[in-house]
Amino acid sequence: MLRFACTLLTLGAAGAARAASLLHHPSVAPVIRVRHAPTMEMYDPAAFFEEEPPKTWASPEWRWGSADGEAHNAAMRVRDELSKPHRRSALVTYAKMNAVDFFDLKMALALSCQRARNLGYDEADGRWEALMEEMAACEYESEGMIDQRKLAAAVSQRLPTPVDDAALVESPAGVIAQGLEHLGFVEKGL
Repeated sequence: MLRFACTLLTLGAAGAARAASLLHHPSVAPVIRVRHAPTMEMYDPAAFFEEEPPKTWASPEWRWGSADGEAHNAAMRVRDELSKPHRRSALVTYAKMNAVDFFDLKMALALSCQRARNLGYDEADGRWEALMEEMAACEYESEGMIDQRKLAAAVSQRLPTPVDDAALVESPAGVIAQGLEHLGFVEKGL
């Protein structure tokens, strides 16, 4: 209708009268435009399981300490995401609430252990470096998954005051957060 009104304005009065008469003429069929709703591809739930799972500490592509392994890519991503103190503080807070991605938490712990070794603030017995080496040796992996309680128990043994067994069961991420705090994770970074 708007197009018709614009046409009438450009034709002038005489042309508009002629155009209006054509509009009602039986030989002029009205043009009807039909718009179809956009279609979406159907989601195939089976496709979710066809994707290859991400590489983990136990996969051969991981190669902790190598510049060309998946560990290097994951470490770069975690370092980037946790480059600011407020982000590191948020990770620790969420870990204490047991509401954190454990994969990233474990990577942050490994990188903190590595930093403590490299910058010389590990304990004299090298306990945090040893934890990093144990993680690299997949001692805290079981069937491609992180054994959260076992890792939390290893962190607890390295704390000045180990946590009780109830805390290990209730909040393994919270125990790892205590380890990160002990290593100065928020202040010192990765």
